[in-house]
Amino acid sequence: MSLFQAIILGLVQGLTEFFPVSSSAHLRLAKMALGVEDGEHLLYFDLLCHLGTLLALIFYLRKDVWDVLKDVRKMGLYFLALIPLIPAYFLLKPLRVAASEPQYLGFALMITGALLFTATKKREINPSKKWPAVLCIGVMQTMALIPGISRSGSTITAGRLCGWEWREAAKFSYLLAIPTILGGELLETLKGRPIGNIAPICYVGGFLASLALGLVAVRFIFWIYETGKVKPFAWYCLSLGIFAWAIFNG
Repeated sequence: MSLFQAIILGLVQGLTEFFPVSSSAHLRLAKMALGVEDGEHLLYFDLLCHLGTLLALIFYLRKDVWDVLKDVRKMGLYFLALIPLIPAYFLLKPLRVAASEPQYLGFALMITGALLFTATKKREINPSKKWPAVLCIGVMQTMALIPGISRSGSTITAGRLCGWEWREAAKFSYLLAIPTILGGELLETLKGRPIGNIAPICYVGGFLASLALGLVAVRFIFWIYETGKVKPFAWYCLSLGIFAWAIFNG
């Protein structure tokens, strides 16, 4: 991997992590376009790029993060939303591995598009953060274990179906992303997979690129959710899904 390729992949991660379009799908497609062979040797590079966007998210939502940490009840709601993810990660591993094959990537992106279309049709009805709604969001988050299904897209759709406004659903989704991503990175690191033969400057370039663009993208996506103009992302995922299906199944 060259420094140029590392920066491009970092920029892709920084841009797509916060948009409801599945960053994992875009990274896979970007690697293919750049001629970068995907595999476990890129695990730590991918983790560093995710760390960059995670830091951008924490910085942007730092006041909200602090509010959650000060309130035991709020912390309990986020913990409740994480519960469905734990058994799904371990018990559904064969399904996750099978669904991660490239030929299913297009279908997963089309599912993301369908979820976003559903979210745009739903109006707010007595928004509430009672535990059934939070648990529903947690269940929907498990879908994002499959590459191509957007974590933010699925959880925000669940919030909308539970009667939440766009911004309320988005803020809960992105705050929930912090422990989710941290836990995922910790689990992948503990597996002790070998580090690939990648120059240290590539790690730095990918990390800084994802952090820099992530700081911009996270502000922009919250503006999008304030306006509620999410349907273009639904059409984009549907179109990209058809394109990916043609590539991997043609």
